[in-house]
Amino acid sequence: MKEATVRAYSVRSDAEIARARLAADGIRSFVAVDDEGGLSPGFYRDHRVRLVVDADDLADAYASLGVERIELALPIARAMAHHASWSLPHEACGLVLFDGARPAFVVALTNRDASAHRFTIDPAEHHGVVRLADRLGFTVGGVFHSHPSSPAYPSGADLMGGGDPSWINFILGPVRGRDPKLRAFLFTDGAIDELSVEVSAEDGP
Repeated sequence: MKEATVRAYSVRSDAEIARARLAADGIRSFVAVDDEGGLSPGFYRDHRVRLVVDADDLADAYASLGVERIELALPIARAMAHHASWSLPHEACGLVLFDGARPAFVVALTNRDASAHRFTIDPAEHHGVVRLADRLGFTVGGVFHSHPSSPAYPSGADLMGGGDPSWINFILGPVRGRDPKLRAFLFTDGAIDELSVEVSAEDGP
């Protein structure tokens, strides 16, 4: 079975409730415990507790749990993949400009950390993108980065990286793999909420 994480939780009971909901819809899943929170059994501080399904059931699991979806035009997804490959062996990064609620395009930026395990967007480039967005009437609504060798799931460094909590965090990985995945997450008060990414064959706006 090729596993895929549907969602991460801080409290195991929340994951068990979601697992029961999937079971009611005929979707098999299990709870994976990565890091129990010290003196507070049942709480997971760093990597949390994950609800895992067969990768082939991921789309059905998203629908069952009411995971929000976001549509991404194919050229934007390709731009992310090209920048991720070009940036190897380091993580790639960039900002995503939105036209209302829809991603309009991605701006490839420099990873100041030059690291395979973390990224920091160059502040001058960040400022330049904000000015560009203002001129074009867009907003900066997301950040993109890649994982060269690990799955497209937030790492501890990603969660501690700051950034606007309203931004959508797009992650592509593993870039060196045969089948890298593009996934999207919201980080709110330490919680991880995944959005279902739908890549459209259309060119977009």
